Amino acid sequence: MRGKAGPKWTVHVAAAPEATYAYLVEVTRHPEWGMDDMTVEAETPGPTKVGSRYKAEGTLQGKRNPSTVVITDLDPPRRIEFEAEDKRGISGHVFTLTAQDGGTQVTRQIYGVKQPFIAPLFLLLFKGAIDQNFNGALAKLKTRLDTKTA
Repeated sequence: MRGKAGPKWTVHVAAAPEATYAYLVEVTRHPEWGMDDMTVEAETPGPTKVGSRYKAEGTLQGKRNPSTVVITDLDPPRRIEFEAEDKRGISGHVFTLTAQDGGTQVTRQIYGVKQPFIAPLFLLLFKGAIDQNFNGALAKLKTRLDTKTA
């Protein structure tokens, strides 16, 4: 993690850490559970590895927001980390997977790498919307993974 640790969101899924990791590491599948009408296209061919790059686009504050996503760390089946760069800066995202109660606790944390100086203020001002987005995404992820293991 290159930046200051930021907020975390957590959900428990029925899938084992290995299955959860296998699903999350396929970045082109993130739109299946994302909340912002996201699209993702791989720029780097082959399986996901450190350095793999993706073109992504989602909706941010009502406008389309293109970004470049780069995988920065992989520790199967425990951790996936990537950084997303858009016109506002660079933010990091870490998914930590922990075996728990026959399934997996998924923790998602964000952090700023290169952000405008007022980014902490925006985080406070939009905390409700950010929480709604990230909790909604994790709820959709849970539905997908719980259904796959049923």
